Amino acid sequence: MFSMKALVFCNNKEAAQIVFELIRKRVFAGIVVPATNTELINVIKSSGYIADNQMYTPDLEKEEELIDILNNVKPDVCLTLTFPLKFSSNLLKIPKLGFYNFHFGRLPEFRSADPIFWQIRKGVKMAGLYVHKMVEKIDAGPILFKEDFPINYIDTYGSLLHKSAALTCIKIDEIIQLIEDEDVKLTPQSFETTTYYPKPGIADVSIDWQNMDMEEITATVNACNPWNKGALTYLEGQEIKILQVTPANIDAELPDQPGLVFHSDDKQGAFVVCKGKQLIRIDAIYTELGYVFGGRLANFGINNGKILTINIKN
Repeated sequence: MFSMKALVFCNNKEAAQIVFELIRKRVFAGIVVPATNTELINVIKSSGYIADNQMYTPDLEKEEELIDILNNVKPDVCLTLTFPLKFSSNLLKIPKLGFYNFHFGRLPEFRSADPIFWQIRKGVKMAGLYVHKMVEKIDAGPILFKEDFPINYIDTYGSLLHKSAALTCIKIDEIIQLIEDEDVKLTPQSFETTTYYPKPGIADVSIDWQNMDMEEITATVNACNPWNKGALTYLEGQEIKILQVTPANIDAELPDQPGLVFHSDDKQGAFVVCKGKQLIRIDAIYTELGYVFGGRLANFGINNGKILTINIKN
């Protein structure tokens, strides 16, 4: 039986399964959800696990609301799960065991508000679940727990987030024990060769056909699925988002023309030339008209000879 009581700061419905696991371990004292995240609020309310007086939905721009919650709940520790706030020293010093962040990325290599995206986007082979004690500098606190696991070439943002949350549930007993251990040794981080990755911008979610090879395009597409409904490209000035691709081969000489739709039909789908005369098949796209799959891409207008570009101006 664990003795600590934890107040959880959560902003992601996938991470909610971790909250439910904490409830089953009887270490749960309450949950803080941004007032703007109505989807997660509805998930929690409909679960039946959490009483109304255990859920708090403050305005994150008003620190006094957060201080009032902490003083009211009086948790031993605070745990953050993908929470969009830089916590001040005024908040971090309130619980006796401090704040611990569950970071779904390897540290310090992937210090970021969105490490799931960047691990896939950068094409690394290993992901990580890292739990660190929080300090004022973002993702800079000493590490309490870490476990690395492989990223598969078919992993998307959604699947890697799910894997990270599932691993957290499996390891939660070990993590709680480490937090409660007064003699636990934390491992400081070194930042000599690392940078902080920001939230993804337009350039990060766009396909640069002229400069990206097949692997880079695949990584960008996977990193944008499902949260951005795919990676951004343009067809004759119309924005489309590519949700899924597959590396392809063809017994023919490919032109050195990245972005060219080399072949498209209503059975095999659309094949596009990448940098280095590589070929990739588009399996699914999203547009303002809805989702389009496989052979229907040709009917949508992704036909032989068309050119996909990075933006409207190209």
